[in-house]
Amino acid sequence: MRNQQKKELARSLYIKSRFTRKEIAATVGVTEKTLRTWIQKENWDELKANESITRNQLLRTAYKQLQKINEFIDNELGGIPNKEMSDAKAVIRKEIETLSDRPLYIYIEVAEEFQNWLLQNHPKQLKPVSELLLEFIEHLAKNESM
Repeated sequence: MRNQQKKELARSLYIKSRFTRKEIAATVGVTEKTLRTWIQKENWDELKANESITRNQLLRTAYKQLQKINEFIDNELGGIPNKEMSDAKAVIRKEIETLSDRPLYIYIEVAEEFQNWLLQNHPKQLKPVSELLLEFIEHLAKNESM
């Protein structure tokens, strides 16, 4: 691997992963001193802060907006969205999908389908499995909004 490729990989690992500097240096095959020089010279700490804070803040905001829209639909529109609310939900859902590595709504949809299947095929298993699915989705939601 050329030096520029090592630097690009190190930058990506530094900004997007939770690896230590020592682990990154070992992974890309450079000394910790070289890695430290790259980090300082090219402001990787600032890039890392901007990457993580901005993405997480945007995700949290999008989920809050989606929740407010759903509350408005329930409270003001009797649970039936009008075109404006449907469009707003679609825009926010797309934003969440774009920002998220693992869009939470996909897990929720799969969980709902699985619960429907359980109800028809293994009804005795529905309650314990549903409780585990809920716990898993809450875990994902908590980790996504961090």
